[in-house]
Amino acid sequence: MSNGSLKNNMDTAKPKKEVEEQALLTLQAEHQDLQLRYNALFNLNKLSQECEDLNHFYPKVHKTIASLMTAENFYIVTYDQTFSTLEFVYHVDEKDERPEGVIDYDVLAGSFTHLVIESLQPLLVSPSLEKQLCANGKITQHGSTGTDWVGVPLLHNDLVIGVMVVQSYNEKVRYSEQDLNMLTFTGQHVVSAMIRLQDKERLTSAVNARTQELMAQIREREKSELLQESLYRISELANDASFDIDVFYSKVHNIVGQLINATNFFIAKYDEESDTIEYVYVVDEDSSHERSFFKKRKLSNHYSELVIRQQKTVLLSKQDMQDLCESGQTRKPTSDEHSWLGVPLLYVGKLLGVMVIQSYSARTIYSEQDAELLNFVSNHVSSAIKRRETSEIERQNHELLEEQVKLRTLALEEEILQRKQAEKRLKHTASHDSLTGLPNRAVFLDLLNHAIACNKRKPDLSFAVLFLDLDRFKVVNDSLGHQAGDTLLKLIAYELSSILRGKDTVARLGGDEFVILIEDLDSDQKAFDIAQRITEFLTEPFIINNQLVFTGTSIGILFSDERYNDADTMLRDADTAMYHAKGNGKGRYEVFDASMHQRVQNALSLEADIREAIEWDEFIPYYQPIIELENKEIKGFEALARWPSNKRGFVYPDEFIPLAEETNLVQAIDFQILKKSCQQLKRWQETLSRNDLYVSCNLFCNQFFSATLPDDIERILIETGLKPKNLRVELTERALLENTDIVLSNMKALKKLGVKILLDDFGTGYSSLSYLHQFPIDVLKIDRSFINNCHEQNNSRAIIKTIIDLATSLGMATIGEGIESLENAELLQKMDCLYGQGFYYAKPMPADEMEQYIINH
Repeated sequence: MSNGSLKNNMDTAKPKKEVEEQALLTLQAEHQDLQLRYNALFNLNKLSQECEDLNHFYPKVHKTIASLMTAENFYIVTYDQTFSTLEFVYHVDEKDERPEGVIDYDVLAGSFTHLVIESLQPLLVSPSLEKQLCANGKITQHGSTGTDWVGVPLLHNDLVIGVMVVQSYNEKVRYSEQDLNMLTFTGQHVVSAMIRLQDKERLTSAVNARTQELMAQIREREKSELLQESLYRISELANDASFDIDVFYSKVHNIVGQLINATNFFIAKYDEESDTIEYVYVVDEDSSHERSFFKKRKLSNHYSELVIRQQKTVLLSKQDMQDLCESGQTRKPTSDEHSWLGVPLLYVGKLLGVMVIQSYSARTIYSEQDAELLNFVSNHVSSAIKRRETSEIERQNHELLEEQVKLRTLALEEEILQRKQAEKRLKHTASHDSLTGLPNRAVFLDLLNHAIACNKRKPDLSFAVLFLDLDRFKVVNDSLGHQAGDTLLKLIAYELSSILRGKDTVARLGGDEFVILIEDLDSDQKAFDIAQRITEFLTEPFIINNQLVFTGTSIGILFSDERYNDADTMLRDADTAMYHAKGNGKGRYEVFDASMHQRVQNALSLEADIREAIEWDEFIPYYQPIIELENKEIKGFEALARWPSNKRGFVYPDEFIPLAEETNLVQAIDFQILKKSCQQLKRWQETLSRNDLYVSCNLFCNQFFSATLPDDIERILIETGLKPKNLRVELTERALLENTDIVLSNMKALKKLGVKILLDDFGTGYSSLSYLHQFPIDVLKIDRSFINNCHEQNNSRAIIKTIIDLATSLGMATIGEGIESLENAELLQKMDCLYGQGFYYAKPMPADEMEQYIINH
């Protein structure tokens, strides 16, 4: 082969080799990119499991991003679409300071961050692209000028929940499409971890807010049946006096050992007067403890003393023991002590001692669940110990009494006395209510018949009958339980007795009905005064199970009259008067007169007219503006039902709404108001260009018990052309207490549709907080009753602040109702209430006046 041919072959082979090398380099780069992505995904998944909260998570995300690209300047900002706010939850930047707190979304209008949120797309901004965007008016200057900026949206369920950004201020650090893709890929997995940790934080907050969650967790434990059996056995031990106290402690140890590893178990009693601790029961497998370790001693530096001083559960790991020792708080732990758990023995708030389990093996480490369980069991052990001690004292006293009886020969007199007392109790039981101790119906009727007879003989012996029915008592029973209802009845019975004169009688007929006989009346005013005192007293809240309980009463008053010959007739007419009081707004009293029978006829006539008005479409909405307290701008308005009747003229809401609710006609009225309000708002959007306003419509709670509610509302929105985001619906707390499954299903469907939900008159009902966070509520409306007297009563201000803080923690906004003065508005604003409505701003008004109000403001 010639030299020329050889040279040509070599020249041909050389490009082919370069192509192969280039292909190999490309494959290596792609493999490296995949490896980086895999490592990033692995690290993020690992972080989501290891990190306890978002504050620890974000820095580690930064570290992971920095392993993929240069990320000296990095931040994560979260976006709340509901409230249009941003928060820089993590921010590291060599030039710009981190914006503090929650900021309004519009503050960053024109920024790269704002552009990513609006477009829902990743963005790589080079200096040339930045100039082009500025020239097109798409962005404005925010922060220090950099070189390259890379931002990706954090998407959850196709909604932006934040933005993740890296940027550079150095010409040497430039970003490419590959960096953008890598950051986008990472962001998708950051979202999953963020959502998981956010859910975890919300769950932890809810658990801490309600101590009843602890009981629920215990009941859900797999050992629940064994726990119940154990508690029963502990209770039985306290009542069995056939064995001595040491055997009792041993049996308690055995029962606890079936629930938790309690190989090493101590019970120590504490004497507050001498400030000493004495171990009354010890089972310990560690022989290294000195004999004096479990002797009676003054409080010192042992672990049991931590429980006694703090009066709460103490769970210690080996490291905890070492740390306590190094800080000088406790003794030095032995080498075999691995885990220590002690709980206080408390009875009615008094410290009896401490119960301890301890592990000398690394295989047995006690957990928080063990601590919760042992703490729960300790309550029953405390009661059992106390009952055992009491039983022992009673036994000793009984032995002493028997000895005295033998010596003094007074057994017969004692027996006779006991029989008389038993007869007295039986007689009292037959004539009195077993719950409240008040006279029962039979006794009251006898007393009333006697009063009628005396009045027949001496007409100047006047008397009056007051028939009381508690308002909202069913709500208390349904929400807090029958035990709370019984407690409320006993408290009211006691207070009614203290309000009356000694010669007057209060009796309980049953349920939540009480009757009062007021004798020797000098004037009718005396009966009115008593009724007024009772009414005012029952407007004040009661505290039951550490919860404020509000009730009230409706009272019917009937004065003696010669036409009455028997107690049953008088009781019937007093009952009629009471129902008229309840029908006229509750929390009041009414005197019976013959016209009340006519009122029944009037109610029937009103019901017929309401039905006609529904058919004739007479009900119209009045609008009351809802104002943003900070800037006094109109954000929306509440639609309130009004009735300009063709027959009756203008009928006020308190005249027809109660009867409409009672007859269930209010549902048809609600839908008339809802549809007309949507139509009106749509017209205002077209004529006034106010697409930002919303209308809030009240729905009777029974509406939420209907499975067709979401479809009904969606149909109205389609017919009127109004967008769901411009509609709010309001419901009361009662809806949360009944048929919760269908109510929750309807609320979720409305939220999915885009309609926001407001909880009206919050604070006057009995919503359980453990349920409140389960419902998708956007806004809490603070009841006007708290706002009206907030300047006079500290309790009202405290309640308002608690409601606002609760709403904030649950991610809800607040609206203060019934604002009637500048002072009310300023106080609510200082408490961080966002919105308000009331006569201070404007009264409810028809559509034409509301339109002019919008124009003027």
